[in-house]
Amino acid sequence: MTNSNQQWKKTALSVVLTASLLGTASIPPAMAASAAPEAAAAADASQAASGVQASGTIAGTPQLQSYALTDKLQVEIKSLLNETTSEGTRIAAVVRVRSLDAKVAKIPDLELRVKTADGYEYPMQASVFNAHAIRPGTTEELNFLVKVDRRDPSELTELVWYAVDWYSYPKKETVQLAVPVKGQEWTGPLSSFTNSASSVLPWERSFTLSPALESPLVYTPVSVNRDNTPQGPVTTVKMRVENPSATKEAVPDFTLDGKSNGNGRTDKTVFPGKRVEASPLVLEPKEQRYIHFAIPTDKDTVLTSFNVLTPETFRQLDPKGQPSQVSYSVGRYQVAVPVTSSSTEYNAAKPYEPGQPFVFDSLSDTIDPHLSVSMVEFHRHENEGEGYQTVIAKLLLTNNSDLPVPVPTFQTKLITAQGMTYSGNRQAGAIAEIMPQTSYAVSYAFNMPTENQDEQYVLKFTDAKTAAPASTTIGAYRVTMQESKLDLQNMSFYPFKVKLNDWTLNARYNVPSALSPNTPISYTYRMKLDMDITRNEHVVVDPNSSKMQLELVDKTGRILSTKSLPFSGVNRLISGVQFIQFDTLRTEEHEYPLDINIYEVITTPTGEAKRLVGVLKQ
Repeated sequence: MTNSNQQWKKTALSVVLTASLLGTASIPPAMAASAAPEAAAAADASQAASGVQASGTIAGTPQLQSYALTDKLQVEIKSLLNETTSEGTRIAAVVRVRSLDAKVAKIPDLELRVKTADGYEYPMQASVFNAHAIRPGTTEELNFLVKVDRRDPSELTELVWYAVDWYSYPKKETVQLAVPVKGQEWTGPLSSFTNSASSVLPWERSFTLSPALESPLVYTPVSVNRDNTPQGPVTTVKMRVENPSATKEAVPDFTLDGKSNGNGRTDKTVFPGKRVEASPLVLEPKEQRYIHFAIPTDKDTVLTSFNVLTPETFRQLDPKGQPSQVSYSVGRYQVAVPVTSSSTEYNAAKPYEPGQPFVFDSLSDTIDPHLSVSMVEFHRHENEGEGYQTVIAKLLLTNNSDLPVPVPTFQTKLITAQGMTYSGNRQAGAIAEIMPQTSYAVSYAFNMPTENQDEQYVLKFTDAKTAAPASTTIGAYRVTMQESKLDLQNMSFYPFKVKLNDWTLNARYNVPSALSPNTPISYTYRMKLDMDITRNEHVVVDPNSSKMQLELVDKTGRILSTKSLPFSGVNRLISGVQFIQFDTLRTEEHEYPLDINIYEVITTPTGEAKRLVGVLKQ
């Protein structure tokens, strides 16, 4: 019998002993896998064909097979790296050791070697932090690494533990355990997964990282957003994590790598990502929450998939005797990013029922659950001479609780049917909190080309804080532009309604005094307004709320003077008769007839946006 046959016989015998000790299976896993690999592949194919791998089921990392290192210790191959770079090849292994002993057991002093398909065998260095003993019923992870000065990739076939007698001559080597590892290695960011039936997942397919990380948490990809930030393009992946267990569970450390097919400007296809939530995350039993991964990309990059990777660390001593570490990642899944068109987001949004509260993502904490958000106005505002128009969405925030609620810091975007996206600018100087049982109107301004005259848009609400500088969607609705009518009996400056009863405009002459006989005659205009103003008493207003602006215009359309009139403060507009003085004129002549344009004006971070609500003609 050859040495190879003896080795496999010993391996099979050790697995049989393991199965008899554990009593978990009638056929040892290693023997089943080695005796019938075709059956395993056929089972995977059968599952895929029967729809077991469809969205809605939960995927798990490939089951780790146990092997008997001794009669009391079991080993599993948790991670295996075989990465070839321009500097050589790095081979690393993480081995999980389980104790079946009733007392502290010593981990045998064995030499681990890795075999390659082309016949080479490399001894692996043990991490200086590897345990030398293991407590009863517990698990320890042992890390091993070897750097090989070769740049031609070669597949790994076995991990072999040797008992070496260094005191005999020649030294005596005995195989303690040989584990087949073909197809289990991760070859780096550009790797493809060998077991595509279980490791390549469709979008929104739930998965766990168990048994590789021994964690019960379930992860589900929810959405992908691409933003142009000051630091460059960033793709944000939002993932829902759920704890189905009856105990608290911490979210383990794992990352995402985005992958693309490249573009004309660059051949780069892999983009490392990073989890946004840096602090430790602990989920209560049955709790759900979101985690976010930010993936910086190049310009014009479209990600087609992302890899889920778990980190590993190998520690060694440097020449000065100080510990140093080598960090690397091992891929667990590849998740396909859904293919979308420019109109996908627009078509997926639900129509908004005017006056009804928006419904937001229940797992997002951006908006207090006691705060309802509805739309009260959605109008176009003109910007003469600026080359663009402004669309204003006026949202009503209502505090339904018995305590003050902070004004949420959500952001908004408008999306057209053609997929064009316009960011909203929140009105300047909004209040900090909303009192109980009251409301506050906050306006968002969207600057867009004047030729855009769409009647419907998608209003998207985003959380710009949790995954900053990128944003994540918390809700999206299709909204319809309100019809604008010039009705002097019903002018809206939400939360105010204005009815014009009567008005007059008279010129007043400023005659030069005797002390300044050469001063030319100047004119001012005095306007008498008789109005009825009503307001929603439960809506709080402040100096940043809507204002009325009057423009004095001559017959050629030239603006002679403007007057801004607030609805709050000391000099606010009131019901009844009042007088408005236009005393800063852009003319030295008496003009007649004149028009007065009445605008609603809202101050935004990019300037004032105004909407024509009425015209008065002499």
